[in-house]
Amino acid sequence: MRLAATIAVAALATEGVSRLGSGIYAEAATYGAGEKVEGVVVKPGEVEVHVVLSYPLLAPVPELAEEVKQNVNPLAKGREVMVVVEDIEVGRG
Repeated sequence: MRLAATIAVAALATEGVSRLGSGIYAEAATYGAGEKVEGVVVKPGEVEVHVVLSYPLLAPVPELAEEVKQNVNPLAKGREVMVVVEDIEVGRG
């Protein structure tokens, strides 16, 4: 749970990220001890980070996703990091 929370903070600290996403077809979250971290899914070999970007974009979407990945990668404890850009929203961030 602590890993997911730490990753969430790092993803949100990335300039251009408005908020964490909640998942598109299934809820994207990590659960534990009566709480959850929305937008981060920690698996044995992978971490999924779901983000919503702010418009206007500071860079092309692939570059922003790569920035999120670079911020999260050192915290992932050897897991592969996958960034899912769920949406782009105007007026936040």
